[in-house]
Amino acid sequence: MKTFLLGLLLLLLLAGRSSASLPVPVPAADTARLRQHLLFLTTTPQPRNYRHPAVLDSVAAYLAQQLRAAGAHEVGEQPYEVQGRSYRNVLASFGPAEGPRLIIGAHYDVCGEQPGADDNGTGVAALLELARLLGQQPRLPYRIDLVAYTLEEPPFFRTPQMGSYVHAAALKAAGVPVRGMVALEMLGYYDDRRGSQHYPIWPLKFIYGSRGNYVTVAQKFGNGRFGRRFARQYRQAAALPVKRFTAVSRLMYTM
Repeated sequence: MKTFLLGLLLLLLLAGRSSASLPVPVPAADTARLRQHLLFLTTTPQPRNYRHPAVLDSVAAYLAQQLRAAGAHEVGEQPYEVQGRSYRNVLASFGPAEGPRLIIGAHYDVCGEQPGADDNGTGVAALLELARLLGQQPRLPYRIDLVAYTLEEPPFFRTPQMGSYVHAAALKAAGVPVRGMVALEMLGYYDDRRGSQHYPIWPLKFIYGSRGNYVTVAQKFGNGRFGRRFARQYRQAAALPVKRFTAVSRLMYTM
């Protein structure tokens, strides 16, 4: 995950420029901080699911505090009601206030009664560490919004109650120009052994290999060129291998 974050930060800072144009040396990700965030997320009194809104609220408060400490220009919440209960996304902004923005998100709820270490504690930990790294940059080429989403898992998965749906709908309603969106999901697994990577459809192993040692850029058919550009630029910025997966939405969500 440390290697992934370094590559992602380089990609955000370069924005199509050469590495010689970076304003300051790029800092390294802090594995101790990543572990601290992951431990907090996986040791809540109850699992981080919709049945425990008080736990989700405590996690949202922790995320907001960490994002403020990272130096975000703006930190806020996007509350909304589902079945008579209040849930909230947590948002933070870096870089210029105006102009098109890039959205980077990760969901902080879990599926069922489990700690959700890799799905999606690792994605949220990466989001917070990325915030700290962005906060150390005196100048960013464009606005970057980091968003921690709630209610991304069943029974709200693929419904208008998903935090990402609520956020995207608000951006569209406000006419906000968005360059693209990157969802950080399940970043904590790495295994270089043959046979360590499994797929929902077994022939995929002949295309993507049998080792779980890479990052996947997954994108639905017809969603534009952003995913392709992201994968190409990421390959130039980081040592960790990246592979693209483009499919219909029902298959993509199983990856």
